[in-house]
Amino acid sequence: MISGSIVGWGLAALLLFWSVGAYNRLVRLRGQAVRAFAALAPLLQRYGELLPSGAATDSPSPSAAWSGLYGAHAQFTASLAVARSHPLDAAALAALAAAEQVLQMAWLRVEAEGLGSDGQALAEALPPQWAEIQRHVEHTKPLFAQAVHSYNSAITQFPAVLLAWLFGFRAAQPL
Repeated sequence: MISGSIVGWGLAALLLFWSVGAYNRLVRLRGQAVRAFAALAPLLQRYGELLPSGAATDSPSPSAAWSGLYGAHAQFTASLAVARSHPLDAAALAALAAAEQVLQMAWLRVEAEGLGSDGQALAEALPPQWAEIQRHVEHTKPLFAQAVHSYNSAITQFPAVLLAWLFGFRAAQPL
């Protein structure tokens, strides 16, 4: 009788320690993914810093390309704000990825038009600066994707999947 009690307590202790260790691993992986996104977010924010401030309202009739770029930037900024507050929310990251694609397409239209927001020639420094930001973003995205992949792998492994379900950890999506 005593040996059965000892085995029971031993199994309970083993289950408790395993649960604490698995939970700590999941939290650590979540933290790594959040930190990877935190490194990516300021780079994404830099796209807006390149746009001439107030040019959309200063010009009597901005071109359709610039109006589209400002509209795409507004949507991108809103999506980035949501993603910053919930960096592992798959829906928020899907919206951010879509907004980034629209922003890039709008930029290509502006670049092809070759005119600035004021109707003058596009500033020579603007396209290389945009490309530089894009290079930094594309360099940082795989780091976030790897962190998300590690986290997603961990929450789908049995028995950690039980803890993920219990604590509401959901799969994330890379950009």
